[in-house]
Amino acid sequence: MHIVESIKMSSATLLANKMRSSLTMLGIIIGNASVIAMIGIGEGAQTFVENQVNSLGPNVLFIVPGSPEAQRRPVYPPQNLILEDALAIAEQVPSVEAVAPSLTASELISYQSRNASASIIGTTPEYMSVRSFDIAKGRFISDLDIQRNEQVVALGSEIAEQLFGNEDPIGKQVRLKDITLQVIGVMQPKGSSLGSNEDMNAFIPITTVANR
Repeated sequence: MHIVESIKMSSATLLANKMRSSLTMLGIIIGNASVIAMIGIGEGAQTFVENQVNSLGPNVLFIVPGSPEAQRRPVYPPQNLILEDALAIAEQVPSVEAVAPSLTASELISYQSRNASASIIGTTPEYMSVRSFDIAKGRFISDLDIQRNEQVVALGSEIAEQLFGNEDPIGKQVRLKDITLQVIGVMQPKGSSLGSNEDMNAFIPITTVANR
């Protein structure tokens, strides 16, 4: 399904439930290479930063609410992003190849007596290409999962290992607060990116997260 149709479907589902969902982040692949200015830092630090930025994926731009003015004057709170913003970018910016809206939170995921502290990411199928993730087994979330608000999850490799060890996670059920989620996939190891362990991510349909 085309990215615009995917976002429209997500947006319509949210509106049908009369919920206004703010996006903490939009990941975007830009067709033309981005220019990153490295000013006033040493060669070793520059190499480290370049490696961290490269780990995010090729030509990726992140959009978050707020502005430098808002940071200096916190009396003006940043305006939230909504799914329609992602739709507008996908439709109106020719150089954008893919848009992946996401909602994020940190929560415990449990399986039987085991727990893992996870970065919960509610998103769309495009997140895989935007962030250059790969599936090790099973599958990632789909457009149909988003349309149906399916309670499914694709686990990062470290979460899967912590919860299941050598047991195959596919088809098993995990708990996220008061939600039961069926494991549909396990991601390939990706490592850390800008201080965040990407292998501790748990990916859920954005509509499922927004409607809780």
